[in-house]
Amino acid sequence: MKSTKTPRFGLLPYQALAKRWFGPALWLIPAGILLWWAVPQVPQLEQRYPFLGLVISAIGLLIVIYTVLARRAHISCHRNNFVIHTPFYPIAFSYQRVEVVRPMEFKSIFPPEKEKNARRRLYGTIWGKTVIVINVKGFPLPRWWLRLWLHPYLLHPRELAMVLPVEDWMGLSRSVESQRTNWLEQRRQRQQGNM
Repeated sequence: MKSTKTPRFGLLPYQALAKRWFGPALWLIPAGILLWWAVPQVPQLEQRYPFLGLVISAIGLLIVIYTVLARRAHISCHRNNFVIHTPFYPIAFSYQRVEVVRPMEFKSIFPPEKEKNARRRLYGTIWGKTVIVINVKGFPLPRWWLRLWLHPYLLHPRELAMVLPVEDWMGLSRSVESQRTNWLEQRRQRQQGNM
């Protein structure tokens, strides 16, 4: 029997971010608790910053939650659309919007020499990768809203296109193209049936 499970393609920028931030964020939680416990021992600190330790622990906990959600960020292809699942907000793109699906080198879209050192180090494993670029007729939401929810490396800086850095770029390309071909065929059949 054929599997009906929709394949998921993990988004590399979110995974790199989660991998780098998880450990330090995890250490913030006990460090903040220890500081909260130590503050009453120093009267000057207790008067000025009574909740500093708890704030640090809360920030660490929020970052840990974000990294767990970021590890789950992925792309999935469905019958009528492909969906980019960000840590907080899924964004669906109808196949009707898709113009061209093509592979490109990540570094040709985002040259590493133009990036800050911190970003080059954080995303060092992605620069040499092949990514899928999907040119679209238009975005389903305003570009400013997409920038709010999407990682900066998912929006093409010079074109009306999505950049999709995943490990299995060939699998993603096949999945998008086959689902899009099926969608176009069903649409053509519906139009012929209405004539």
